[in-house]
Amino acid sequence: MKEKNFRKLNFIVLILFPIMLLIFSITYNIYSVGTTNRIKNELENFTNSLSLRMESKYMDMMSLYFKDELNNYTIANEFTNLVKEQVRLGVTPHFNSLKFSIDYTIKKNIRNTTYSILFIAVLMFILTLVLNFTNNNFSSVPASNDAAKNNKSENINEIKEKPKAINNVIDNSFSDNVKAEIEEMYKSLVAEIKNSRDEKALEILEKMFQIDDRNYLALNGAGVLHTKIYSRDSKEEQFKKADQYFEYALSLFGSNDNIQNNKGILYSIRYEIKKMEDDYEKGLMMFNDILSSNYLDSDLLNNRATLYAVKYKIKGDDDLFKKALKDYNDLIEIDYNNIYALNNRSALFFNKYKYSGDKAYFDKSIEDCNTAFKINSSEALYDNTGSLYIYKF
Repeated sequence: MKEKNFRKLNFIVLILFPIMLLIFSITYNIYSVGTTNRIKNELENFTNSLSLRMESKYMDMMSLYFKDELNNYTIANEFTNLVKEQVRLGVTPHFNSLKFSIDYTIKKNIRNTTYSILFIAVLMFILTLVLNFTNNNFSSVPASNDAAKNNKSENINEIKEKPKAINNVIDNSFSDNVKAEIEEMYKSLVAEIKNSRDEKALEILEKMFQIDDRNYLALNGAGVLHTKIYSRDSKEEQFKKADQYFEYALSLFGSNDNIQNNKGILYSIRYEIKKMEDDYEKGLMMFNDILSSNYLDSDLLNNRATLYAVKYKIKGDDDLFKKALKDYNDLIEIDYNNIYALNNRSALFFNKYKYSGDKAYFDKSIEDCNTAFKINSSEALYDNTGSLYIYKF
């Protein structure tokens, strides 16, 4: 999952970074052209103003010395034109040279900056391609045996307060009788977990771990048990235990859909309790990851929809209501008798009624409750202890 997220991040950078640089380059050019025009206009106005002031001062000065001569209109007119011409010839060429220098400097800087931005964009594009290529190569190379052993040892050390373990090696020499015994113990474990008999469930786990401390059934069952205890007691210690069991199981058995689903439920429950966005994102990521390859899995659809519904209950965002409703509707189309979906959709409609005041949603909520009750009256009633998730035992 981390490799997949890393590739997604690389791809986003690959697309967005050059686009951002291009937008910046265009904006910079537009702003620079506007700045250049403003400077030119200011210089033009300043040149004209300076010329007029110099002409005026020059005429005032000449009037003091040639007052009598300037009384003659013709001479005064010729003298005035001469003064204007000389002033223009003395001022305008220098300011034209200044304007040319400024214009050249700005255009040169714009060109150099634009080329630099384009070079960085191309370089970033090439580097991202190389990173993607390198990452794909690394992800395709199997880890060495020593590294795998080290990773497993670290994961084993992370599990604290684990039931008694007799070894860290999977024993493939178990007889069929022992395997059958483990399976029977697991069936009993599931029954005790569903009936909330925690002490009995812990006793069964103790025996299972004594036989094989790396057993998939025991690790998954232990994670589910501590998740259900956490959902009831809200003690962080139980969350950590459940998370450690799931992590250890994933380190042994890879991206197992059942374990990922159960771990997604764990984070969904903590989001409902603590309302931390990070828990919501983690839970949603796990459900989406499995659904991407198995969209018709009714249990996963229910769990993702329920996570959406929980956040809708907290935030009141109508987009979340639509997402949850779509998943529940898809699920009920697949399995009309799914009382989990009917109960959860009923709760979703009821929360929509509370936010909107629209009685139509209240009626829909009652309708789903009645439908679930007709299907299975012993399990249909919503118990208000939390949202109904479906564990994968």
